[in-house]
Amino acid sequence: MVGDGEIIRFWEDLWWGDQPLGVRYPRLLRVVTDKNIPISSILGSTRPFSWNFNFRRNLSDSEIEKLESLMRSLDRLHLSSSVPDMRSWSLSPSGLFTVKSFFLALSQFSGLPSVFPTKLVWNSQVPFKVKSFVWLVVHKKVNTNDMLQLRRPYKALSPDICMMCMKHGETVDHLFLHWSLTMGLWHKLFQLTKTDWVLPRSIFDMLSINFNGFGTSKRGIVLWQTACIALIWVVWWERNARIFYDKERNSENFWDMIHFLASLWAFCSKVFKGIPLNVIHLDWLAVCNSIGLA
Repeated sequence: MVGDGEIIRFWEDLWWGDQPLGVRYPRLLRVVTDKNIPISSILGSTRPFSWNFNFRRNLSDSEIEKLESLMRSLDRLHLSSSVPDMRSWSLSPSGLFTVKSFFLALSQFSGLPSVFPTKLVWNSQVPFKVKSFVWLVVHKKVNTNDMLQLRRPYKALSPDICMMCMKHGETVDHLFLHWSLTMGLWHKLFQLTKTDWVLPRSIFDMLSINFNGFGTSKRGIVLWQTACIALIWVVWWERNARIFYDKERNSENFWDMIHFLASLWAFCSKVFKGIPLNVIHLDWLAVCNSIGLA
């Protein structure tokens, strides 16, 4: 937001219209001596404006026309010498930057449908770094083999194969959903909820579908979110352990870790306040459906 014009850059910052003036008038930008000059250095602090543009050479006829157009467009501008410039974040009503508004905007412009599982990810009671990782998974931004190959097309990966199954290429959907062991873990989770399910096409679809999971109570929702995210997190742990440390766990150890992490994250949430960790860990469905706990 423009105040005295001492901080906001005339050409490079977005302050007048829907584009920076340097983008709207690229021919003028090419011939100015200082592209980072602040507004006040060009216009002055009071009207009439000083129009101190400082071009490197004389302007051509077409450039003069662009300059006239620019000056006319600024005719309604008023600077406030007693108020400093302020930056405003246009993606939130308050004008202040928030991580939530930023990620919501990214999810809408990533080329994916605008049904990003916002509540499951950002409302979940898990550490922030885990939420951020799941966001990367859903948007296929983690460093699986297929993504590494795209980023390094000049360098062939060897082997270009999933280190978990040693059969198929490694992609986000394969690693977190279609790999036989991962598929078995999802199946076990749905068995606990006594829910029938059909394997979705992608991990994006998996997290976007509104499964009832452990029910519609607050505790049921929290536990379902933590369980789904713990499964994804543990699979990534295992993948990295096999690649970098040559260590491998069996499916039972997989599930034990998922069970523990989901129980721990749920235990740390407000809705499970007063419920011992061992009670949550013992029977997820019971702790969500017991009278007085929902």
